[in-house]
Amino acid sequence: MSQIKTYAEQATAYIKQCLLDGTLAPGDPLRETEIARHLGISRGPVREALQSLLLQGLVTGEPQKTRCIRHLTLQEIEDSYCLGGTLEGACIVQSLERWDDAALASVRDILAEMERQSKTAPGLAALSQIDDAFHDALLAPCRNRLMVDIARNSCAHISKFLYYRCWDTLFSPGEFYERHAVLYEAVASREPATIERALLDHYAESGRRLGLVCGKQEG
Repeated sequence: MSQIKTYAEQATAYIKQCLLDGTLAPGDPLRETEIARHLGISRGPVREALQSLLLQGLVTGEPQKTRCIRHLTLQEIEDSYCLGGTLEGACIVQSLERWDDAALASVRDILAEMERQSKTAPGLAALSQIDDAFHDALLAPCRNRLMVDIARNSCAHISKFLYYRCWDTLFSPGEFYERHAVLYEAVASREPATIERALLDHYAESGRRLGLVCGKQEG
């Protein structure tokens, strides 16, 4: 059973890498037989991987039919980001009583590292891991893990896999750091309305820019 899981994870990683290097793009079909042959595994783990990617929002399609890489309209991209910002803000506000000095210090340390990395980063791709760490730290105090998972999956996979090449150029590394500094200050204020507005604005602007850049590239 563990071997099948390992093969499924291998197939999932392969498909995501194909998105990152441009081998696969939104709208492209995913053929189980071809993927299985390329990886030297059976179709079962590939089918399991596609189901996992379907749940993550990266793949569309129905059982027994060819699955495809998800393609989003400009409005769907913006809606996904607005949902992500709304939910992340709600997660933080819901857990404000758990935001002690240690929790704030953790986010502040990550922000300081982001600033350091932003000074030499060639683009946003180089800041992807520190970005994930920052948002994971914002969500860590929240005990509603279902809401956390939906918040993270609503747009993170869209930007960093489906439209990775567009996302990499949305902001300069310096702008990227400054935008996250705004989020830290909002959380440090412990004011619910300030936090919710900052998170929503942060994500809405990212979604708007991503939609515009992707639209130009597809046009």
